[in-house]
Amino acid sequence: MTYVTKATVRRTVGIDSTAISDDDVDDIIAECEPQVERVFNTSFTPKQRIDIMNGNGTNRIFVDKNPLLQVRALEIDGTTEDPANLHISKESGKMELSTSATTSTFIAKSKSVVVKYIYGWLEESTTSSTTSAAEVAGTDVSVALASITGFADDDWVEIYGMDGYREVAQINGTPGSSAVVLDQLIYTHESGSTVVKLQVNPVFTKLMNISCGLAMVARIVGESYKDIVGYNIGEFRVQKGEPYTQWRETALQLQRERDRLIAMLKPRPCVV
Repeated sequence: MTYVTKATVRRTVGIDSTAISDDDVDDIIAECEPQVERVFNTSFTPKQRIDIMNGNGTNRIFVDKNPLLQVRALEIDGTTEDPANLHISKESGKMELSTSATTSTFIAKSKSVVVKYIYGWLEESTTSSTTSAAEVAGTDVSVALASITGFADDDWVEIYGMDGYREVAQINGTPGSSAVVLDQLIYTHESGSTVVKLQVNPVFTKLMNISCGLAMVARIVGESYKDIVGYNIGEFRVQKGEPYTQWRETALQLQRERDRLIAMLKPRPCVV
């Protein structure tokens, strides 16, 4: 996914298309985004991943990536376990087997745990609604909402309520004016559960714009070697000064803001 656009990057750094072409800005964005995302050891959009892990002999284990949004499939030593029999800790990525689980522990064997899950670092938007009826687990589940205003195909939403169940799913369709189709639900959810649209963290979006802007400034400074800095006409001499001075100050300001935003977000913990 592209988190920023040419327009937002140009607005951040103040460099128009006469200095750097649109195609080059697209290339800069494509290069910067995965590098910055990797710094935080997570994704800022939901991604599906399969971990093959060694069992630890306890009833709890951590997946490699977090935040953990939904577990879609689980096998323990070749036995298929219903993901609904898990207690999930979103922020830490912990899975804990409930008393209803077929297997009581993540059996202590090499590569005995295989889990398919969705992870990503998102936050709630202002678009939300409530379910009009109880919802059952399954795929392509039609969920009746009090209002679908603001929801669209391919949006990611989080559903949760006082029953204690919470998970993330993607909208596959919006048939009619009062329901959305979610790609997969692992849990049943009570009537009146909250459904909220998820969005990319705005702090991360700003950080991406600044990081791409810094790359553009570096490009401008690198090309300044061929700029004319003075003129001689007979005994008359005019000196313009170094052309990159203003860009050096721009880079310093952007670097300070970049470092401040990174400190606000902080990298996610890594499981090794």
